[in-house]
Amino acid sequence: MQKNGYRYQVWISVLLWLGLFLAVSAPQGQSGPLDDYTFGFWGNSREESRMGREDIIAREGYCPTGGCVLRLDKVEVKPNRAKKGATLLLSTTYTILTPEHVALPVAITREIFYQEKSLGRTKSIESRVYNGTRTQEIDFTLPASAAPGIYQLITKITTGYGTAQDRTDFQVD
Repeated sequence: MQKNGYRYQVWISVLLWLGLFLAVSAPQGQSGPLDDYTFGFWGNSREESRMGREDIIAREGYCPTGGCVLRLDKVEVKPNRAKKGATLLLSTTYTILTPEHVALPVAITREIFYQEKSLGRTKSIESRVYNGTRTQEIDFTLPASAAPGIYQLITKITTGYGTAQDRTDFQVD
């Protein structure tokens, strides 16, 4: 019995040291996905490819010697008029083209403003995506205490090649 108790203590110690190591080695000054969450409920996110690299190259007349393309094609809130407590779909369509056909790390940050004051921000799960046009969606539930009025959603997409940002408005009744 004493031997099993000792093993248990060793495993607990190892787990505590591992947790301490991970906490200390985390980058300082960077927030996690929900560290600055203050408003509403962010639900699951979904991402799908709309158009592949070759289709985009043909449509855009893209030449790899021209550098990189990072573009926010569309940012929308569906529906754009909702009641307190309603669930909204925040949709972002973006295009990435680079000279190399490799998967790039992409982070999409969304921030909601009311009367020019930030109510909360979240960063989607960072993913690696190939060149092309993609749509990423996330559910967002308004709090039951949301004030009526016009809100702004600012969406920013960040890659190693640059940043693109767009804004759209929605109304809460």
